[in-house]
Amino acid sequence: MVWESLGRLGRPLVVMLAVILALVLVDVGIVAVRLTSGHPVGSQQAGQQQDKNAGKHPCNHGSEVSKAAHQHKGGKNVSGVAKSNAGKNGSCSSSTSSQAGSSEPDD
Repeated sequence: MVWESLGRLGRPLVVMLAVILALVLVDVGIVAVRLTSGHPVGSQQAGQQQDKNAGKHPCNHGSEVSKAAHQHKGGKNVSGVAKSNAGKNGSCSSSTSSQAGSSEPDD
């Protein structure tokens, strides 16, 4: 029954359908092999670049505010650093507490 309906379509169309089916099967096979392999799909250069920058924080305003928060000197200290220009010029300063208003902890 299927062969009779394919015969009515014509030989070129049947050949084209066979080629499409073969390409789909090859594509499914390639995807299956890539999913089951233990190797990463991305390039190794991208992975090496991420490894180099993994431990570094950017020198920006958010980094300075984060440093102040991790010093546990209170909310006023963090607020003072957040309102200041610390890190906004792209250079990191090690003295974030000197730019804050008060170092008393607020409970």
